[in-house]
Order: sequence, then structure tokens, then C-alpha cells
Amino acid sequence: MDRKIFYTCIRDDLFNGVLRQQHVDGMEAILNFWDAPPKPPQGDFKTNWDIRSIGWLAYMLATTKHETAATMQPIDEYGDTAYFTQMYENRSDLGNTEPGDGARFHGRGFVQLTGRANYTAMTGVVQSIFPDAPDFTKHPDAVKDDRYAAVIMFNGMFCGVFTGWALKNFIGDPLEGQIVDYFHARKIINGMDKADLIEGYAKKFATALDQAGAST
Repeated sequence: MDRKIFYTCIRDDLFNGVLRQQHVDGMEAILNFWDAPPKPPQGDFKTNWDIRSIGWLAYMLATTKHETAATMQPIDEYGDTAYFTQMYENRSDLGNTEPGDGARFHGRGFVQLTGRANYTAMTGVVQSIFPDAPDFTKHPDAVKDDRYAAVIMFNGMFCGVFTGWALKNFIGDPLEGQIVDYFHARKIINGMDKADLIEGYAKKFATALDQAGAST
């Protein structure tokens, strides 16, 4: 893929004519993992990796743009300790069973990883790709490392970890006559919140990827 062409295509359409270094750095982490993960995905991750289409990458980039407030950087969920405690403390569904878990495991990353259980699960996933990655239950801020954040997003959206819905449920390969439904793909992350906005982003990313010669 010609990344110069890709960035030229999205600069005006998606970033108001201005691409900052932070935008490029975040997208590079995502594109680098798409092109050449340090270690091959395993298990269910590999099964989905083998059927991916360019639309998956377009939708992940679109999701990142929305979830990171257009910074394209792994960020903290907006809020303070009181808010996180109110929202997440004593949430057994998130694995938050110890005092302080609500604030400690608030949303972080490209797609806002939340809850002790998810930080625990993603530690193993990321360490399978980056063996030197820390235990995220002990170092939760480490999920904001863009390399780790990319793996978390890929795994979660490929395998349906976040909501039970996965990219394969909505986005196929149009060259094979398969449906590409960027609108309902929002269910992978957060119901249908801002689904139309993110669909628009995804279509523009998809056009740029196509023009730049991106491949699976």
C-alpha cells in the first residue's frame, strides 16, 4: 500500500486539510499491524484474520476516529474518579470486584477497553503478539501504548469480544458479492450510537485505502 497516497486522500476528506504527527502515528500503528503483525494471530483471532477484507480496516479506522475524538491516539475515557466509580465500581459483569476497580479500569485505548475482566483477557492476547507487554491489571495505562491498543481493537472487533458482534457479521468482500454494512457495524462497539457518522468515515477511509492499493 502506498501510504503517501492514503494520507493525501484522507487529509482533506477526514481531517479538514490538516494531518498532525499524532494522527499519522496512531494510524501507522494500525496499518503496521494490519500489514505485518510481529507474531501471527492465533486461535479465533487467526480464523477471522484469514477472512478479513479491506472494509474491516476501513471500519476500524473510522471507529478510531470517532472513539478518540479525531486524535487517532489511544485516549482515556472522559471523566474523573468520582464518575468512573459511579459508573463501574462493583460491576461483576466487568469483573470489577475489588475496591477501586471502577476508576482503575475505566475506558482506555482506541476503543475504550473497560473493566478488570477485559484488561485481564487482553493481557494474554497482547502478550501473544508482544511478549514483553506488561500485565494490564497491574499497569492499566499501558493499554494506551498504540501498539497494544491496536492489537486490542483488532482482536475485539475481529472476534466479537466487546458486544458479541464482529466485523464478519456486517462487512464482507464486495468483489465477492458480499454485503458491506458500515451502518449496522456500529453494534460491534456501542449499539447504534453515531452509526451514520461513523459509516460516512468508513466509506471515505475505504476509498482512500482502495486508491492507495491496500490489500489483505
